[in-house]
Amino acid sequence: LGEQARAFRAAQFTFGVFDLGMTPSQLHGHDKLIIPRATMEWFYEKFVPGLTLEERRAPDISPLYADLSGMPPARFCVGTEDPLLDDSLFMAARWQAAGNQAELQVFDAAIHGFIAYPIKVAELEIAAQFDFITKAVA
Repeated sequence: LGEQARAFRAAQFTFGVFDLGMTPSQLHGHDKLIIPRATMEWFYEKFVPGLTLEERRAPDISPLYADLSGMPPARFCVGTEDPLLDDSLFMAARWQAAGNQAELQVFDAAIHGFIAYPIKVAELEIAAQFDFITKAVA
């Protein structure tokens, strides 16, 4: 990732999937409205057919397990009601542990995809994302 990572000045990750082996919040998540576990499993099976949950944790499939050294500053955002909560929490921690700058924003009671809704918290988050990227490329 070294040379490729240098091509980016920053990374904005909004409720990202970083472990296709499924983090605890994916396995036991409670967000049935937007993205239930069965839906995530269906997408993962289409993306990497026939692999077990453990095999999906290969670094080239699940970036949570990759070498993250030398990555650009990153900003992670997720809601507490998103089954991808742990993905963002764990990835932000790994990003920092690898010596990179990471910012984590967790929104109380926010569901997966919340920035697509006409609500104040979405408006604030979109503005924060724009600000982060603008500063990174200035």
